[in-house]
Amino acid sequence: MLTDWVLIRRLARELDERLRGARVEDAGLLADGRIGLLFRLRGARPLLAIELFGSPPLITLETGELGISPEPGFVRALARSLQGMALASVSARRNDRLLRFSFAARSRFGVGDELDLYVELVPRFGNLVLVKNERVVAARKEFAPSENGRRRVVAGEPYALPPLPARVRTISPTEPATDDAALDSPLYAYRRDGTLVQTYVAPLEGFDDATKTREASLLALFTELRMQEIVRMGERRNDQRRRTLLKRLDERERKLRDEVATLKEKRAHAERRDALRAEGEEIFATLHELCESEREAKKERAGKLFSEYKKLGKSLPHVAVRARALAAALVAVDALRWEAERAADEDLGDVETAVDELLPQRKAQAPRSPVKRRKRALLELRTPHGSRIVIGRSPLENAELTFHLARPDDLWFHARGIPGAHVILARENRVEAPEDDVLTAASLAAFYSKARAANSVPVDYTLRKHVRKQRAAPPGLVWYTHADTIVAQPKSLDSFG
Repeated sequence: MLTDWVLIRRLARELDERLRGARVEDAGLLADGRIGLLFRLRGARPLLAIELFGSPPLITLETGELGISPEPGFVRALARSLQGMALASVSARRNDRLLRFSFAARSRFGVGDELDLYVELVPRFGNLVLVKNERVVAARKEFAPSENGRRRVVAGEPYALPPLPARVRTISPTEPATDDAALDSPLYAYRRDGTLVQTYVAPLEGFDDATKTREASLLALFTELRMQEIVRMGERRNDQRRRTLLKRLDERERKLRDEVATLKEKRAHAERRDALRAEGEEIFATLHELCESEREAKKERAGKLFSEYKKLGKSLPHVAVRARALAAALVAVDALRWEAERAADEDLGDVETAVDELLPQRKAQAPRSPVKRRKRALLELRTPHGSRIVIGRSPLENAELTFHLARPDDLWFHARGIPGAHVILARENRVEAPEDDVLTAASLAAFYSKARAANSVPVDYTLRKHVRKQRAAPPGLVWYTHADTIVAQPKSLDSFG
């Protein structure tokens, strides 16, 4: 997209104008793996970030610092060689996607030193090569003729420029690169739904459905494209995190249901223990009819039957306790699955923390670091009657609202018997809430629940002091008493203006 050679020429000109004369302060890896050159220029510290292996490869001019992570040998060689040198020029080779950064320095005795950094912006095959006196000092990727039949890049060997493409491909049917005025004029940028999809030095066909603007800086467009990629990467990572959460919960549910089935068999067996007692009593009732040689064996059999009868009788309370625990765990799994599906990206950490508390932890697994979150505004509504209604957006926020924000006599709402958000209705004057506000809070609790698509949802509400956290359960799972129920139509916060 943005690596057409005509645009590379435009980029070289803009970098030359922005960075000529800047001195290299350092070189290193950025936190995301890109290679960075930190310059100092007229009190500023511009950072040139080079992403060789993106699609497309990108060069951006940013502000920031270099990372402190371990760096490959090439990056260390780049820093040692370029520190203190001034950027003399940036140029591009015609008909190629190749940038040349030329650096120069002079010692106290007037002895000059020159180095060239070649940036080969070829998708999937990009490279950085540091060259002195036309010989390779270091390269991001070295390769011998056995690895690449067309050229070799090896430290100490002469540097051979990449071969030009057999056929120069341009986007425009004309050849705007022959006209330097075209390179100086504003670029044509095309966006769909606010997303940059193409740019060029001349108008392009096939973008009638896109918004066209004229832009002065290609570097600014590169930065915009980079930010779009960061957003996409974040979305992909969050989608993967969400899938991982759901997979963990599905596996936990499967194990719980397997244990429920096993427990059901144990209960059925225990409930048949009366037959064991009857059989043992029958043996003792008929012992006098047996001969002496058979009597001892039958006594032993009867003893085992009575022992099994007592053992099964003792197991029934434990089975009942475990059955209740399994039922509660299945409810928690269902609630957390809904939380994982509804959570905004910024709330996924809360759900991961809650899932960690629900699932057994492997001994070798390190505890998850506490979720670092920015302080943000609550999801709330102020009613015309002066009530404040607040809605939880994650398991941790549900717990925070219920047990830290709400006062004992505030009203607490939750969709009945299904996963849903905690909703708090508070009155500053502590008088009884108007019926309209109670219905509004119930409608919000219905909407921010698993039943949001239903026409009507039963919603329980009670005073906050009658709500307590479930023992040994993830955040947001509670017991409550003294509840009334109201049937409400689900309504979103936006519907109340």
